[in-house]
Amino acid sequence: MSEVRISLRLWRGIAKLPILAARWLSPAAAVALCTATALAQPPAFAQLASIPSPTRADVASRQMTYPARPLRLIVPFPAGGVADAVARLLAERLAVRLGVSVEVDNRPGAAGTMAGDLVAKASSDGHTLLFHQANMLIQPGLEPVPYDVMRDFTPVVRVAATPLFLVIDGHLPMTTPQQWVTAVRSNPASYSYGYGQPGSPAHLYAEYAVRGLPNSVPLVMAKGESAVVQEMLAGRISACFCSWSAVQSHVRSGALKILGVTGPVRSPLTPQVPTLQEGGLDGYAALSWYGVMAPAKTPRAIVARLANELDNVTNEREVRAQLLAAGLTPVRDSPEAFATAIRAESVQWQVILRQAPPRGEP
Repeated sequence: MSEVRISLRLWRGIAKLPILAARWLSPAAAVALCTATALAQPPAFAQLASIPSPTRADVASRQMTYPARPLRLIVPFPAGGVADAVARLLAERLAVRLGVSVEVDNRPGAAGTMAGDLVAKASSDGHTLLFHQANMLIQPGLEPVPYDVMRDFTPVVRVAATPLFLVIDGHLPMTTPQQWVTAVRSNPASYSYGYGQPGSPAHLYAEYAVRGLPNSVPLVMAKGESAVVQEMLAGRISACFCSWSAVQSHVRSGALKILGVTGPVRSPLTPQVPTLQEGGLDGYAALSWYGVMAPAKTPRAIVARLANELDNVTNEREVRAQLLAAGLTPVRDSPEAFATAIRAESVQWQVILRQAPPRGEP
């Protein structure tokens, strides 16, 4: 009945969806409710649904004057990693399509909030963009951040998704997610989950997996995803939510075993692996992703131009091949779809944070 009352209050406009959903609903119900009402309530950021669609003349005028100078792509990751490589690949191809250079500006630090704050305060003329990941939706639930994701950014597109795989020690007898859950709940102290970055989707999914079993299943924080995998190979960690690139060689050797993948559909990286939802586990629909955002109030015609060009970039055969080789799934996206995903996933992550506050290393 509480969900019915919440829906009625939302319909009457007297309740705020993220707050109510995070307080009373399960992650799966919260995401479903938020997604169902996303079209009824225009996104706060960029006011996408409330801005009139530009006329053809407006679009043509904008495209003639944009871009007027080189673009800057702010990246909250250090040079040399997978995220930086993806950002540089996009910048190189986008520069060709726009006819101006696109500079990658690495601004690591403060869990990405420093880069986010820089873009949030930048001019909304489309010449300063942010390349970020799904963690930015989680960070506000962990500590104060100097911006509001919903208010201060305009979503452009997601360019790649990073599905997370529920991976267990290959020597364990379980072969399905349900068998794993039954075993953990029967003897929680005998199993553990590892994660490599506090506040990451992998961390929050580990928290969600042990809900209802406080302090019974150890959550082990290692120094990065590769360290988590090494701890699993050494037998000190039983399971993790890890990326395909981190575990693929060990899965093929039999040292590790995949039980399922997060997300609403199977991953093209491993089409034979069922989703966790197919395996009977709800609440694992959100994906880790990389996406491009612009400052709030960026003209819609500019956002549309950027979205179209980035979509063309990610659809290039060579770009798709490089993303897949890095364990990423290319995404064909739109600003509206990205906006809806941000609203729904923000609710899911905040629900998990409220239900199971992140713990440090045991």
